[in-house]
Amino acid sequence: MNGTQQITTKGEALIFQETPLVVGLAISHSPCSSQVQINQPGIYQAAFHSTIKAAPGISIPAPVSVHLYQGGQPVPGAVASHTFSSSREVDTVSFHVSFQVTSAPKTLQVFVDDAGFIFSDSTLTVIRLGATS
Repeated sequence: MNGTQQITTKGEALIFQETPLVVGLAISHSPCSSQVQINQPGIYQAAFHSTIKAAPGISIPAPVSVHLYQGGQPVPGAVASHTFSSSREVDTVSFHVSFQVTSAPKTLQVFVDDAGFIFSDSTLTVIRLGATS
């Protein structure tokens, strides 16, 4: 979870300040890190949610997309998008997706396509659903 605000920079992942709950060894995260480590192959589910607004000076309309990456590759279906039509607009983005991890360790990260957006109250929940067989 991240209660603090982050202004996005192109090519950098969102940072999650806290690790609210971890059970077992399949998933790990260090506070103030952008990386969630998957330590065991299997089927996983990820849910992301954040409040966003355009930073001052962003040209309107302003599209923004958020993507989940596994080992440097985008996870299919793990994307949330919004287009700001006002500089005073505040909105939320979220995605919820199941995916397979065929080999471990793998790193999960959330990337924003463009710079100049303010993200707050960001959460990424990752759950291991089970083995692949």
